[in-house]
Amino acid sequence: LCCLWPTVVNTIVGVASINRDLIDVSRVLRLSSPVYIKTIVIPSATPLIFTGLRLSLATGWMVLIAAEMLAQNPGLGKFIWDEFQNGSSSSLGRIMVAVITIGIIGFILDQLMESPICIRTCRDLSPSSVQRKKLKMIHSSVHQEKLAG
Repeated sequence: LCCLWPTVVNTIVGVASINRDLIDVSRVLRLSSPVYIKTIVIPSATPLIFTGLRLSLATGWMVLIAAEMLAQNPGLGKFIWDEFQNGSSSSLGRIMVAVITIGIIGFILDQLMESPICIRTCRDLSPSSVQRKKLKMIHSSVHQEKLAG
């Protein structure tokens, strides 16, 4: 549940920050709601949606470790908690190795969310590329009307 909010908030911000020119173009073209969502809303909001997913992944990873500590489920969190309760002189070293492992796994997960596929998807669906496509579409429809008329 705690992982949901970064994605929801970033999605709302992404939809709210759609370029006004794109909204005006969609009104001029009288796009239906499904076409408007498919061609304007989703491409414009995609970069912020991916940012929200990335933040949600980081939050989920932290909460997972904390939940393992509290619920005593098997995992790195329980291992750290057991070593902390053990209190022997070698426990600190094992705790540090577990913490570094948690950090490395978190870093790898974050890098996967910032992979070339995600970056390319956000770039291809960015508002500037959508604007170029829309302007080309408007130009071609106006040109066709002139030829027909």
